[in-house]
Amino acid sequence: MYEFKGQTVSSGTSLVGYVEATYEELVSAFGEPTYDEPSADEKVSTEWNLKFYDEDWDREVVATIYDWKDYDGGETSRSGKPYRWHVGGKIPAALWAVQEHLGIDA
Repeated sequence: MYEFKGQTVSSGTSLVGYVEATYEELVSAFGEPTYDEPSADEKVSTEWNLKFYDEDWDREVVATIYDWKDYDGGETSRSGKPYRWHVGGKIPAALWAVQEHLGIDA
């Protein structure tokens, strides 16, 4: 069981999987994105940096949700249509926490 604790500062995460959701679904679940301007290299336009508490293992789990290499300033990922978001983390539990909070069966 993962408890969503809010947004956080994150670095060093890497891809652990994907979730399909609309931008609006993510905003409803996690609030406005941590970043909504293109990164310097324009590879990411929309990103959430999230913190969860893993009750089973008594640990903090950091996850990032982001669009990747659309090079369109977020137009595709924020279109209102389902989008395949990248989920980053340092451990696989990052994906599981995001899926659980969104009500997606793993």
